[in-house]
Amino acid sequence: MGLTVEFRGTKKTLEWDDRYETILDMAEQNGIDIDSDCGIGVCGTCRTKLISGEVDMEEDSGLDDSDLDQNMILPCVSIPKTDIIIDA
Repeated sequence: MGLTVEFRGTKKTLEWDDRYETILDMAEQNGIDIDSDCGIGVCGTCRTKLISGEVDMEEDSGLDDSDLDQNMILPCVSIPKTDIIIDA
């Protein structure tokens, strides 16, 4: 069984697989709305709280120190390393 991504705000839990490029891509393909703009991790528009688990985040310049302290991620450039729960 693959990793799961729980979108807490929409009460959807999905199984991660290689057809998704990023967590944002997964959300969009499954009807979950996460605001986004640049798609490359620099604007911070898609900033979302990671409630539990770990992600690989390719770029984090769209987050400031306060965001990082609050366990925020950028779904547009993130993929799960473990089962995760995000506030989306």
